[in-house]
Amino acid sequence: MGETSFVAFLTQDDRIRHYHFSVKGEITEFTVQYEAFILGKWHPVIRYDTAHGFAHLDRMYPDGSIEKAPLFYWDYNEALTFAQYDIKSNWQWYRQRYEKEMKR
Repeated sequence: MGETSFVAFLTQDDRIRHYHFSVKGEITEFTVQYEAFILGKWHPVIRYDTAHGFAHLDRMYPDGSIEKAPLFYWDYNEALTFAQYDIKSNWQWYRQRYEKEMKR
């Protein structure tokens, strides 16, 4: 069994919070979350996790609402790999979307 948890900074105002737990090389749960420091506060913007018993994407909005999109076609190992890739590749776009929503 193995548990891994860390925070990786992309910039001083952007970070990825990562957690996963594995048994014999198989991921049994994970959370990968992109957070942005905006107006003096850290905001969760995008989160991939296995809460509620299935892998899914949560898109957070400044008003507190969350849009959930299930990832039904991947096992947890594949979903975790995709989550890491997606956030590292698209965090700037996710931040822009979130900041635009804050102005509404």
